[in-house]
Amino acid sequence: MLTPILSMLTSESLLSLYPLFVKKIGLSLIHQVWTRLLAYVVISAIFVDWSFICSSFFSMDALILAVINLSHIFFSYEGFRNLDSGVSFAIFNTYPLMILLIAGVLWNNVYLLVLAGLALFVLGEVRDQKSNEQKVNNQNNPDFIYGIIMVLFAALTEALIYFMVRRIKTDNHWNHVFLSYMVGLVAMTSYMVYSNNDFGKMVVPRMSLAVGLNGFIGATAYFLRFFAASNLEASIFAPLAYFGMVMSYVYGIVFNQEKLSWEKVGGTLCILAANYLAPR
Repeated sequence: MLTPILSMLTSESLLSLYPLFVKKIGLSLIHQVWTRLLAYVVISAIFVDWSFICSSFFSMDALILAVINLSHIFFSYEGFRNLDSGVSFAIFNTYPLMILLIAGVLWNNVYLLVLAGLALFVLGEVRDQKSNEQKVNNQNNPDFIYGIIMVLFAALTEALIYFMVRRIKTDNHWNHVFLSYMVGLVAMTSYMVYSNNDFGKMVVPRMSLAVGLNGFIGATAYFLRFFAASNLEASIFAPLAYFGMVMSYVYGIVFNQEKLSWEKVGGTLCILAANYLAPR
């Protein structure tokens, strides 16, 4: 039991770096997604059980997992680009509640705390825009509501990934990583070739850095997460996700000079409380 728990905590620590990574790498959305897919597929291909891959690749569960995962990547990047690191990860961490609800836990009024937390985030953004009205009028301000919607969809797809991974039975969790990303890599590469200009727009040093970071941070983190998902029940797996929320604020403050406000703190505490108090 201890090993999958430690795996989940390590995974959350690594994945909470993604909001910073998305903003600082300086690549377009399509190039960021492509480098992530490439890194995950190449690394997982080294460790997979190819007999299992060949027998499972075109199964309905594997294809559904791949489609959900590709959608999840798009929603995540769009949400992280438009929100502060802490806020985006706090909203993203509604996915443990979604896991519990999908698993069959009935609605409880404690879930209203999640809505209260989201309302506080919106209130804080409105206050910031009013206090910086001149600055907002002169710059391209991120679409805050759009960011919230994207992160909520990212949370929903993350919850669905948990259940799809559990449906695909294998002791080698690199198989899960490969099945999750290979179809997306083929689709994205085909699109870039068809569009005839996306490869020409590549910034090679940044693309290389993105592949390397995705390989080290992402592939490792998702291997650990899939291992945890396969070995932990929803009632244990879901609460461990809270650790990533805390780390995202730490990273945002240390590396991006993001500032805390009472709205951000209050909204995060509401979401944490809802997850903690939710019936198991």
